[in-house]
Amino acid sequence: MKNTWRISIGVWTLVWMLSGSGSAWGQITEPELSGAAELAGALIQNHSYLFASVDQTRLDQLNRRLREFRNQAQKTSSGQEAAAIMNQAADAIQSLYAILEKAPFRMVITPGAHALTLPPDKPVELPGDVGALLFQIQLGEGPVRCQTLDLDFAEKSAIDIETEATGIHWVLVSLTNVPAKLTTVPVNIRRGPEPRIRFYVQVQTPAFGRLKMEILSDETGKPVPAMVRLVWKTDGRDRRPGNAIEIAPQMDNQGQPSGRRRAQLPGRLAGPYWCVPKPFDMTLPPGEWEVTIRRGVEHIPIFQTISVAAGQVSEFTFQPRRWVDMRRLGWYSGDDHVHCQILNDGDAGRLMAWVQAEDIHLANVVKMGDLYRTWFEQRGWGPENRVIEGDYVLSPGQECPRTHNELGHTIHMNTKEMVRDTSQYYLYDTVFDAVHAQGGLSGYCHVLFNMFQVHRDMSINIPKGKTDFVEVMQFAQMGTDLFYDFLNLGFKMTASAGSDVPWGGTVGEVRVYAFLGEIPFTPDAWFEAVRRGRTFVTNGPMIDFRVNAAYPGDEIAGNPQHPLRVRARVWGHPDRMVPTELEIVSQGEVIRKLESQDPLRQELSLEFEMPAGNGFWIAARAKGSDGSLAHTTPIYVTRGNLRFWKYENVNELIAKRMASLDEVENLVNQAREDLKQGKNPDNRETRQLAEQGPALLERVNEARRIYENLLRLAQEEQSARAPS
Repeated sequence: MKNTWRISIGVWTLVWMLSGSGSAWGQITEPELSGAAELAGALIQNHSYLFASVDQTRLDQLNRRLREFRNQAQKTSSGQEAAAIMNQAADAIQSLYAILEKAPFRMVITPGAHALTLPPDKPVELPGDVGALLFQIQLGEGPVRCQTLDLDFAEKSAIDIETEATGIHWVLVSLTNVPAKLTTVPVNIRRGPEPRIRFYVQVQTPAFGRLKMEILSDETGKPVPAMVRLVWKTDGRDRRPGNAIEIAPQMDNQGQPSGRRRAQLPGRLAGPYWCVPKPFDMTLPPGEWEVTIRRGVEHIPIFQTISVAAGQVSEFTFQPRRWVDMRRLGWYSGDDHVHCQILNDGDAGRLMAWVQAEDIHLANVVKMGDLYRTWFEQRGWGPENRVIEGDYVLSPGQECPRTHNELGHTIHMNTKEMVRDTSQYYLYDTVFDAVHAQGGLSGYCHVLFNMFQVHRDMSINIPKGKTDFVEVMQFAQMGTDLFYDFLNLGFKMTASAGSDVPWGGTVGEVRVYAFLGEIPFTPDAWFEAVRRGRTFVTNGPMIDFRVNAAYPGDEIAGNPQHPLRVRARVWGHPDRMVPTELEIVSQGEVIRKLESQDPLRQELSLEFEMPAGNGFWIAARAKGSDGSLAHTTPIYVTRGNLRFWKYENVNELIAKRMASLDEVENLVNQAREDLKQGKNPDNRETRQLAEQGPALLERVNEARRIYENLLRLAQEEQSARAPS
């Protein structure tokens, strides 16, 4: 778009000389500031191609300043401070208008008294099936206002603009799904009580190109599912690949229900992707496209710019290379927390393609429930309802019981049937016992965040040995406070990780690896490895950790006459990430650390000897150059009958757990009192807590007795412990 158009009703006049806005500038208001910020943001984010590089830089700066001013204005309660912010914002808005005044693609609209006509012979040229129209509507003296509109031609065909009766209005219309070749667009401007302004704009798209793409397996050379991002460099927005999977119907309208998955990955890997199950063939606007292809953490991602020429076919083949094959080392990846409905073969096929695209070997596909209902229905349970393709498995599980403000969320793997009884919903151990009776595994979700008060039920049931694993990694984050607290009390804790899609970005963005060694991979072998605690979690670095011959999850007896040999290794690849930090953690304290800033150093390793002392837990954790993280389940070293706990902190640690139990007791007492006084009589949580309260308090008291016994045990151990 190279020309500025001045349009009056009845006459279209080409304006070659830039005209001033004629606006009367005064103190701006918050809506005017918001309008200008939104317009600047839309221009720089989606239509920067319309401006020269110098103006792009200025627009970007103004966009940031205007948004900062808007945020400041919304937060301040001081009239004087607000006035100062608005004065500063006024200068930025004037600078924005100065850029818009020079824009050769703006259309200047003024009221007229003649019949409406079509625009001149030369239409507005768009870069593809998207673009923008910028109108400067001049309605006489008055304030200047900005607004942004979207027109999706798949939904409607006309531009409808609402303005005030007077003043100057800058209106940016973002166009999508514009039909091929020449299109006439009606524009209707309603300006209060004044007569409607109606005219037409003609837009034209270029001839499209055609893109054929296939992605091949590094092992077989055959087409394989992958995660793909296509970004048109003209407008910076991504496009859905031609055959990308739409998973939204299987997500029960929860979380982010879309096949466009915004992966929560480190560095430049973050952002939206689509799962592409096989080669695709599609039309695209001409120009340069940035292609990103991923196949999970074990493959080197592909970043490449390709060109699509108008009216031509462009063919590309990509083959992401593995930088590591953990299967050959006996480790198989899993995601313990995948929400997705599976009711038929089509559902299973779409999720299986997604899991294969992310190279996750076992996905725990969980039906979710609360006190009221369930989501993400499954067509069946148990081994006969697993979906298996080669060494990729979808296995049914559940996330239930889950309470948001009371006891936290639980998660279960390898279940034979759904376990849910709302009459005992707050008695989590009944589910743990039933799942174990089925041969399944039980754990806690979101432990890294201590979300939904999960520490409360952990304080009840972990000392009773009711659970098997806890999520310490999710949403590209790792949290170990609760993990370490329970370990430091001498309770074995297995580290796990789950994406929690559709709330998370994509399957396997964090993952748990289970060690099978030379045992052939099967779902049951994988679950058994998790049960034994032979795991580490990661979203990037690979980690190997041993004490003597023991692996994570193992317990070994220390011998005062023989020091322990500790070995740890973390590695990556320069095209993915390299390790920058390797730490050995014992009793929550870092006892060895190795760092590197070398961008080509692919491996860090530590090897040393240490005495068994009085026993302890010990684990390895690591960081990658892209911010990625990894952590192993501990190895447990014992000495005689001594507990492997952090002895000097026992009183403080037990006090925390007792405080959590007090919170549960207060919850029950408050619910019973509310019910007695008739408060919230229809609140189901209150009623169920009150009714199940006596049984829950029995469990609380059992846990208290365990902690009291631990305090006595600490006193008994005092004389047997060697000085540290």
